[in-house]
Amino acid sequence: MLVRLIYASKVAPNFGPMDMRDILQKSRHNNIESGITGLLVMSDGYFFQALEGDRMAVHTTYAKIMRDARHSRSVVLSASEIEKRHFTDWSMGYVLSTEKNRPLFMSYSADKYFEPLSMRAQAAESLLVEIGQHARQIGGTESLT
Repeated sequence: MLVRLIYASKVAPNFGPMDMRDILQKSRHNNIESGITGLLVMSDGYFFQALEGDRMAVHTTYAKIMRDARHSRSVVLSASEIEKRHFTDWSMGYVLSTEKNRPLFMSYSADKYFEPLSMRAQAAESLLVEIGQHARQIGGTESLT
């Protein structure tokens, strides 16, 4: 059974570029082995991520994320059974909020800052799908590897 879990968490204060490189390298390797696909977004001091795959694999992966000191205040925004994946071509796509894509993020925000912890499930899924579509149109996600 396929599931999609969407969560948001606060980025640790001492988080740096090498931390992101480490997350992406390990996640991509582990996700390929576990059959997980997804998209990780970083914006305004938050991680915002969709994980797709077998229920147990997604649960195990999210449990590891919850134990990772680089994340805090993690909130599950949506967890549902799915018929098909949105992010089939990415073991772990990555998009960083930039001036170029900022309007997309802000179109889902009620404030001047992107704050995903309080997003409704449907809005969270819609935003991640739009971010993924935008990334595909401009040639994929940023890799940092």
